[in-house]
This record gives sequence, C-alpha cells and structure tokens, in this order.
Amino acid sequence: MRVLLRRIIFFVLFLLTTSALLAWLALRGSLPQLDGSVPSKAIGASTTIERDALGSVTISGSSRRDVTWALGYVHAQERFFEMDLMRRSAAGELAELFGAAALPLDRRARVHRMRARAEASLAKASSTDREVIGSYTEGINAGLAALQVRPFAYLLTRNTPRPWTGADSLLVIDAMYFSLNDAGNKRELAFARMKAALPDTAYRFLTASGGWWDAPLSGPAMRWPDPPGPADLDLRNLDKSLLQDAEPAADVAPGSNSFAVSGALTGGPALIANDMHLELRVPDIWFRARLIYPDPRRPGARIDVSGASLPGTPAIVAGSNRSIAWGFTNSYGDFADWVRVLPDPAARDRYLTAEGSAAIDTHVESIAVHGADAQSIVVRETRWGPIMAEDVDGTPLALAWTATHEGAVNLELLKLETAETADEAIAIAHQAGMPAQNFLVADRFGSIAWTIAGRMPLRVGGFDPLLPADWSKPDTGWKGWVAASDYPQISNPPWQRLWTANARIVDEGR
Repeated sequence: MRVLLRRIIFFVLFLLTTSALLAWLALRGSLPQLDGSVPSKAIGASTTIERDALGSVTISGSSRRDVTWALGYVHAQERFFEMDLMRRSAAGELAELFGAAALPLDRRARVHRMRARAEASLAKASSTDREVIGSYTEGINAGLAALQVRPFAYLLTRNTPRPWTGADSLLVIDAMYFSLNDAGNKRELAFARMKAALPDTAYRFLTASGGWWDAPLSGPAMRWPDPPGPADLDLRNLDKSLLQDAEPAADVAPGSNSFAVSGALTGGPALIANDMHLELRVPDIWFRARLIYPDPRRPGARIDVSGASLPGTPAIVAGSNRSIAWGFTNSYGDFADWVRVLPDPAARDRYLTAEGSAAIDTHVESIAVHGADAQSIVVRETRWGPIMAEDVDGTPLALAWTATHEGAVNLELLKLETAETADEAIAIAHQAGMPAQNFLVADRFGSIAWTIAGRMPLRVGGFDPLLPADWSKPDTGWKGWVAASDYPQISNPPWQRLWTANARIVDEGR
C-alpha cells in the first residue's frame, strides 16, 4: 500500500511539474523581462541578468548582496513551485497543497519538526548568514510578485503561493538531508531484529559493510567475515516472529561519481568531473547559474563563479570560480543512531539520562489539508531526538540524526566562491552545515584533494552504532561534532588521481 501511494504521489507530482514547465514555456512571453537591468530599488542599478542561447543565466552586480537578490528573483520566476515542494516536503506540509493523499508523507516528515528547528537555527545564525538569507528571500518574493500569472501548478491545484521566508531556505537544505540520508534509519532497525534472531556468526556475515571488492583510495580493503556454519544458517531454528513484521530497508539509493586528475598529469591546472545523481525530477533539481561580483578579498578583482545552484538556497552547490572547481557525491556514512529510551520507574512520562531523570517533551503538530480538516499528530521528543520506533524487546527508540541537531545547517558553503586553493576549500568544507558528502576539489595550481564535507557526529562511549544503544550511561552517545582536524583527508596523492562513487574511501583506521 505504501509503495502504491508513493507511486501515485510521484505520478501526480510528475504531472504537476511537467505541466508547470510547459505552462511556463507558453507564458514566458507574458512574464516580466528577466534579461537586462533589474528594476528594483532594493539593489544597485548596475545589477543585470543575462541569458545565453541555451537559457543559462548570468547575474552581474556590484556586491554579493545584489547578486543574491537577483538570484532569488530568477529562482522564484522559474522554479518557485519546485522550491515550494522542497520546503514543504522537509516540513511535512505537502497535504496543504495536495490534500489527504499526501498525509502519510507529511506524518513521516513532521515527526522531525523541521520548520521549528529551521526557525530556531535562523535565529541563532550569524549576522552574515541572516543578511544573505534576507536578501535572497526579498528577491524571491519580488520575483514571485512580478509574475503576471501564478505558476501553473497552483492554478491546477487551486492554491495560491505562500510567500518565502528565511527559514524556508534552511528547510530546502533539510530536504537534502531527507534525500541523502535514511530519515527513518530502517537499516539499523533491521539490524536489531537480525541480531536478536540470528547466531552471532550469521549476523556478522550478513551485515558486513565491505570486502575484497572495495576500492578505497587509501589503505587495504575490508576483510569479509568468515562464513557461518550450516547450523547457524538453519532457517528452521530462527525465531521468525522477530522478522515477520520488519519494515523493508530504504529503497535502492541513487549513486553519484566524481573524478579528479592532478596537474602533474595534465601539465597545468588540475581537472575535475562530477555527476550528481538524485531522484528523477521535472525540471531537474539543479539550476545552472553564473554569478559575477567584486572580489571582497582583492580590490579591483571580480569573482566569477558558475555551476549548479539549488533553487531555494543562494549558493552555487558545485562548480568553479576559475581558481578552484569542486563537486560532491553522497558518502552514505552512518549519521543516525537509535537510542533506547529507558523509562524512569518513578514517573511514567520521564526517562533516564546520564544526568538523571528528564521529562519527555510533547508537541502537538497540526497538518493543514487542502479541501479537508486539519489533522494532528503528537510528537514525543527526547534530548536525543523524537521517539519513532521500538526495539525488539518493546523499549521505545529515539532517533539521533545529524539533520535535527543544532549546527547541522549553515551557509559556510558560500565561502567556496572566493576560495583560491584546494587547501582553502578543504577547510571550508569541514565547516559546512550540510549532509555529509564526499568532497573533491581541484585548483589551478594543479592540486587535488578529497575529504568529507558537512557535519559528522562525534561518538563516545564505545557503543555499537549499528544497533540501538543505551545513552543513559555516562559519557555515552554523541559529544558534539567531529573536529576539523580529525576529518579524513587525502591531498595530492602520489598516484595523482582521486575518485568517489558513494563507496568507502579510506581504510578502517582513518
């Protein structure tokens, strides 16, 4: 039933986005002129928007603020409905557009309370980030208001576009967490059931994460465990009740790839190629753009950055600034853990922590439904995350997920636009608030480097992160984020090449 519902919703969204694209092409002649100077008192008079023969946009301005405003304007005019889907999917607000059919999706997302988290994150953001988001938001709403006809998808669903807010841009980044991580951590729920049902030798063999076919950039391949004996795989001896109600793990995830070749082989600047594979969407999730503005570090010079922007955010996600070029592939690392929520024997609505008993926070979330009454869900939340499942013995499980922890989202990635060397880009990547990704960078001096970009949890206490664990023990759980100095990194290897394709990159000790 869930698969059927997912396919129905995907088909509806496909029709809507396809119709929106066709309608946009038909209506473009009646839209405000996007080429040339941008008529707005909000930005400098020298800001221009131009297009090449393929429609790719170049935005020039006297400051990054003006360019940010104009990028928001263009994103809104061409991709507002897709941006709206991104923010709504992360916040659990799709039913407000599509009605009750989208409620299952909203319920799964709303348990994470991403809108409340995004608003709290924006309030704590640096003044620089708030200024960038504010300028981008103003441009989006100006572009939306300048349309003579609202995007076709809203006409089709009989809805009116809701203005953009600063928190919505953070929700778009949250939506990427949902796309690139398993927000339900189903894999580790399955591991818990397998651990309880199987002999240890069978469990270790069936859950091994690598083997001789690994192709790490550094270090040896993992050793595959020895096969279990026939008795350990005798299905007649299994407790089938532990497996019969198990949910299937996440669907097969799309894969990406990237390659870099150093200047020692090219005879000059290093080369990089990147192919980021995500779910099929119409139009594509990425929006090609070129941004030109004064270099804040070098008077008289100009930043000229081009690549793939993500509508809903003001950044060039992957691209080149003529000094460096960079790209990403999903790391598929383990960035979520199930925590056993042990009840306080003295109080029903409290649970045990390393510091003593704590109250379970209860939030009533109201989900608006197009054409029907609003629906409510109750979210029970711990200091580690929301309670979303049960262990094999019935103990409640809370999900600790990087996406819901403070500091998971920021705009540090924008600093890549002004980076001049691979080493500088690596340092920026370590501070980026985004889903943890393989990051490849090449520079004009011939250097290449790989690291992980984005936040990674610092695990302490020696617990098995593949199974539900008791974090009420002292010094057990997550202790902030991994320090930049402890991130794995490979720079200018002797073999002069780097590659990633969602597989393990370094040996177990890195």
